[in-house]
Amino acid sequence: MKYPEFRALEDRSSGSKADDLLTASITAFCCVARPAKSDAQQLEDLAVPLLALASQRVRRHAAAALSEFSHAPKRLVLALAEDEVDISAPLLLRSPVLKPSDLTDIITHKGIGHARAIARRQITDPELLRVLHEFNDPAIERALELQSNTGESGDDQMPDTMPTPESPRLRETREALKALMRESDAGFSSDQALAEHLVDAALLDQTTFFEAELAKALKLDPDSARRITGHGLNAELTIALASLGLSAEAAHLVLTGLFGLVHKDLHSLRLFVQSYRQIDQEKAQTTVERWKTQENSQKLRQKLREMAADFENGARKVS
Repeated sequence: MKYPEFRALEDRSSGSKADDLLTASITAFCCVARPAKSDAQQLEDLAVPLLALASQRVRRHAAAALSEFSHAPKRLVLALAEDEVDISAPLLLRSPVLKPSDLTDIITHKGIGHARAIARRQITDPELLRVLHEFNDPAIERALELQSNTGESGDDQMPDTMPTPESPRLRETREALKALMRESDAGFSSDQALAEHLVDAALLDQTTFFEAELAKALKLDPDSARRITGHGLNAELTIALASLGLSAEAAHLVLTGLFGLVHKDLHSLRLFVQSYRQIDQEKAQTTVERWKTQENSQKLRQKLREMAADFENGARKVS
């Protein structure tokens, strides 16, 4: 089997070899339509030792890439699933490789953060549900209640332990995501630490925390950040991410962390990448500055209204 992605390793002058090799090997594996057991074993033997040397960004990519892949090597998936929750979340949420017993072990080893992510799966196993309920955690209970209501209101759900056949659309979308990873040689952002921080915040399934971090990065009020984030993919949020210098890859991870798989086919993903890369960062920053001006203007008007009301109330008392 020939993996042309490995040739890119010879041309890379930055980044660790572990990052390069792990990205290339997982990308190559995911591009195989029907991987054999030997392919999975080869990836496992190569990738598992690299995890300790790879960066958070690449481990996060690996977890996302393998999260819906039913033929992913079990030992590699388990290793990634026990990584920090902002890295392992896609696997904990979706991986068909992880069985209830695996998820129970992960919760035992890693604690409440991983349990909160696992609680968002469609769970039917009584023992796993018991373990989750034992935390008596409001976030876990809300997630389980939501899953229960979804199952009652819809058609019969297939248990998360039974992997569904992979659709051509899902495979096509995943390949496009892998292509996006390969093309992002410039990294996440002009400010790598900020980009990774925002991606982490988006993946934590705590929208209010992300809104607070976005407000801090943009130097806006929390209410403005909440309005920009909204309830789904929107132009203002995309402009905000572009103003901070996030790459298309990082922006896509943020949006996916906040709203799920927002681009469900190859065409829409390509349109997003193309349109995002056409956003001029300086113009995006100018737009954010305009938001700040509007924000300050609204504050001033509100203050004037309050002063006028105070003056009127004082005048009434004197009279």
